Amino acid sequence: MKQAEGEAQIVVISAKAQADAMQHTLPLKEKQIQQTRLEAEARKESTVKNAEALAQAKVIDSRAELEKRKLMAEAEANRIRVTAAADSERLKTEAAALKENPLLIQKIIAERLSDKVQVMMVPMDGKFFFANDVLRGTPMTTQPVAPEDPDDPAAATTAARQW
Repeated sequence: MKQAEGEAQIVVISAKAQADAMQHTLPLKEKQIQQTRLEAEARKESTVKNAEALAQAKVIDSRAELEKRKLMAEAEANRIRVTAAADSERLKTEAAALKENPLLIQKIIAERLSDKVQVMMVPMDGKFFFANDVLRGTPMTTQPVAPEDPDDPAAATTAARQW
């Protein structure tokens, strides 16, 4: 019986020890749970703030891209205006030069045809040169080919072309 009482006391003491241990363990577990909850809230807040910062960065990038496109469009429009003004001035200068020297038209046409034309003979007065027909808007007539004998005065040819 003494042995049974001793064992019973051991069980009671063991139960008290477990109860005491639980009294210390429960608050520790509650603190761990509370700390885990606080950490989760902090992660959630951090994620939300990162998402907001990312959204603001995208808005800033979009505005910067819009501003860039606007500046590029303005630069292109300015380039077109400057080019058009330069072309206009060039055309006015060319028109004035052509008005003062009408033979320049024949020279320009001859230069542009030079890669296709191997021989070209033009009268001094330029009356029969095909550029005159082109400028008047009349269709160009078929030109005779230059004779083999260049000393023959009867064959007054305006141009000899080899295409």
